Amino acid sequence: MAPGGGSKLRLDTPTRPRKASPVRSFGATATLALALLAAPLHAQAPPAADLWRVTTTTLSQPPALEMGTTGIFWNPAPSPDPTGFSLGLEMARTSEVVGLSGLLAGASYSLGPRMQLGLLYGRMQVRDLVRTTTSPASAGSTIPVYEQLFGANVGARFGFLQAGLLLAYQDAQFDFLDQHGFTLDAGIRVAAHERLNFAAATHFFPINFTRQETTDYYLGAEFVAGDSVPFVGTATRVVFRYGATYGGSGYWDHTLAGGLTMDRAVRIEFAITSEAGYIERAVRFGLGVGLLIGRYEIGLAAGSGSNDLGATFRVGIDAQILQ
Repeated sequence: MAPGGGSKLRLDTPTRPRKASPVRSFGATATLALALLAAPLHAQAPPAADLWRVTTTTLSQPPALEMGTTGIFWNPAPSPDPTGFSLGLEMARTSEVVGLSGLLAGASYSLGPRMQLGLLYGRMQVRDLVRTTTSPASAGSTIPVYEQLFGANVGARFGFLQAGLLLAYQDAQFDFLDQHGFTLDAGIRVAAHERLNFAAATHFFPINFTRQETTDYYLGAEFVAGDSVPFVGTATRVVFRYGATYGGSGYWDHTLAGGLTMDRAVRIEFAITSEAGYIERAVRFGLGVGLLIGRYEIGLAAGSGSNDLGATFRVGIDAQILQ
């Protein structure tokens, strides 16, 4: 990385192109049909999928408990109640020093009270990365660095249980390096009691069922302390949450969270996460605020960042088009 002023990140021009990693074959007969359609593709997420971990720092609750139209990115299981036809959009951004930005866009449609279908698109990229030679000045075009995905979701509701799958095509590029592959994630939600909910999900699980460092495993539990607790003159729903994340490289992150929903219109959530660091464990914080206006829910969230990378911010909107 060349020294120099300004907010742009700069890389020296490589002297020799690097070759992409060899293509891996697909798994067994369960994915044979997919292999016939896309034989040259990898069967797991590219290493650049790690860029998505930055957006995790903006969550104000454990990932397994995330809901909403774009919530299938974290847990493919549908919400307990059918939502008709819904659209969702979220955008995330870090500081200029880190230079990351991304978005998630999704659509879901409930086929009656039991089934739900969904589509998801996501992209995470590094901004303002330029090529240099022996000078800090830009020596050409911007270097493309991104990871994006296209996903299809199917979910089902069985009384107290909701389950879902998300099949995603992953595509990543770092300058001249291009990698891609498929992942297949599963998620469940269980209403064990009127006040107690559990959830679990995989994230970027490889189709060939091998262990990958880009894969995470989410667990979550939610306890509803009260549905109509008096708070500043309003009837407030109070919840407490716990979540755990097991990373493919063998670490555990733990999250304690809570939330207030006032008059079913204003939502405030907070989270404290103990995460594995490069040398020792670190603590980060997340805060989210949501506002429900008719069929629209607008959300703002911020996280203190992962491993001292600086704060990350997220804004999103969910729209219920048809009930």
